[in-house]
Amino acid sequence: MIKFFRKIRHKLLLKDKFSKYMIYAIGEIILVVIGILIALGINNWNDQNNLTNKETSLLIEMKSNLESDLEGLKWDINKNEKLLKANQMVLKSLNSGVYHDSLNLYYTWIKGNTVFVKNTSAFKNLESFGLDIIKNDSLRIKITNLYSTRYEYIRYIEQVRDEKFQYEQIIPQITKHLRLSSQNLYEPINFDALSKNNEFRSVITLNCDLRNYIITTYKDIEKMVTELIDAIELELKDLNK
Repeated sequence: MIKFFRKIRHKLLLKDKFSKYMIYAIGEIILVVIGILIALGINNWNDQNNLTNKETSLLIEMKSNLESDLEGLKWDINKNEKLLKANQMVLKSLNSGVYHDSLNLYYTWIKGNTVFVKNTSAFKNLESFGLDIIKNDSLRIKITNLYSTRYEYIRYIEQVRDEKFQYEQIIPQITKHLRLSSQNLYEPINFDALSKNNEFRSVITLNCDLRNYIITTYKDIEKMVTELIDAIELELKDLNK
């Protein structure tokens, strides 16, 4: 093709048809520019298509991670509800001054905490590629808010507040006032004295408050995760159109 154009230019110059040569030269330049623009357009389309494919892949992975997180949150909520019930039953027994060995199961369950094991592989991959790969601004904000804010907040509540409370308050009270029964359950060493112990009652009351707060926080995050899964599903439908 290049040789073909060169022959045409050569013939025009030999025939001294300069004006026609200039028109031809300009036309050739225009063709070259058009070719370059087409090539750039194809490259841009390929790049954009590759980004869309990567975005789709990351969102599919994130949806899978979030579905797993949802199961973990349900388990953590369930366990904290059991812990809350145990503390409430012990507190009710202390306030009424009535004890029966059937309460030992609840005394055993006054201690305990949960650690939410979140799946962050998709979010880490997203960060490595750059958050801007998610073109939907609203979706990108929801993702960032969940992983960078709410997930970090529940980690703080679990590892700083709850774990510290268990080791500094609950376990020392168990060590001082409870013992293991023949059924390997905790029971009061002296229930009459324990029912009059304001420090023990206060710790159990605080534990009820903390369990309630953790359950509420887990449920808030559960709602956010569910909404984010729905938003990702809608975005995937749009990307696959």
